[in-house]
Amino acid sequence: MGHKKEIVERLNILQKEAGLSKPEFKKNLVEITGKTPRTLRRWFALETIIQDEDLKKIAVHFGHHENWLKYGENYNREFLVDQIMMSNHFGVVVMKGDVTESMNYKFIDMMGIRHKNLKEEECCKYILSFQPEETVGLCEISTQLAQQQGSHHQTMIMIMGDQKKHSVEVTILNINNDRVLIIIVDKGLVS
Repeated sequence: MGHKKEIVERLNILQKEAGLSKPEFKKNLVEITGKTPRTLRRWFALETIIQDEDLKKIAVHFGHHENWLKYGENYNREFLVDQIMMSNHFGVVVMKGDVTESMNYKFIDMMGIRHKNLKEEECCKYILSFQPEETVGLCEISTQLAQQQGSHHQTMIMIMGDQKKHSVEVTILNINNDRVLIIIVDKGLVS
């Protein structure tokens, strides 16, 4: 019950931030989510749980991340980025525009840049320089979609540090201040 109550409290904060009366705010929520006023009454009476897809629509409309609605101020984006960066299961890089901000050891290893004499901010430009044109295009499109929608997932072919083609799953998350977090999972060689 506590989780429902906390989400409703954050909805009330959104209502105050938006400068709307309760009826106006609820009318907005009906339009944003496509739910009925009866469903909204059940949310605010803590009789039912708000679905994730609705939280996402509400968050996007009011300029918050959906995790703020789910977890409130305890949601610390930078802490989560640090946790992801420590993984040995997938390569991770943080980009701002076309400049590499940081990367984890797995990414360095996957891309074969450990012994290259490169500045960190130039690493992704170097990696893209030996990728097929289609892969470069998919990376650009995925990044744009992540910035617009918050995240994007794509399977593509990348040439890795062994100079061979690999099938990879790429997830791009929009962090903040035009920064994106790119997570790359190597699915193996492409024959």
